[in-house]
Amino acid sequence: MRTLDELLWHCADLGVDVEWADLGPTKHGGYKASTDVITLSHRLTRRQAIATLAHELGHRAFGDRCSTPAVERRAWEYAAAFLITPSEYARAEAEVGCHMAALAEHLDVTPKVIEAWRRWAHKRVPLERRRYYTVEWP
Repeated sequence: MRTLDELLWHCADLGVDVEWADLGPTKHGGYKASTDVITLSHRLTRRQAIATLAHELGHRAFGDRCSTPAVERRAWEYAAAFLITPSEYARAEAEVGCHMAALAEHLDVTPKVIEAWRRWAHKRVPLERRRYYTVEWP
């Protein structure tokens, strides 16, 4: 689990500028490759800011220049894997069960990150290690 401060320091280490702006009532953030700037909505909660910043870092990591459902899924999965380790997820499930909202609260992320983590883990966590998780994955 990473804090917002840790993510902001990580961006600084990468040379990525992060700015806060009014992006309207529905847009959470964006990444502009030409200037290497991530913009976050000033309306976000701390958890939303953490999730959105990690998501935008995913777009940067993959060099995304457009938004498609597949590109967005991949950026969310990057964010989830960046924010939560398999052992952290397993401990959280052992403590609070497999309900997405409970896990999100316990891991200090959004439910969207939990959903993406499950997709990511389904593709990458070996079958024999999945027995440590209670959730039925897609």
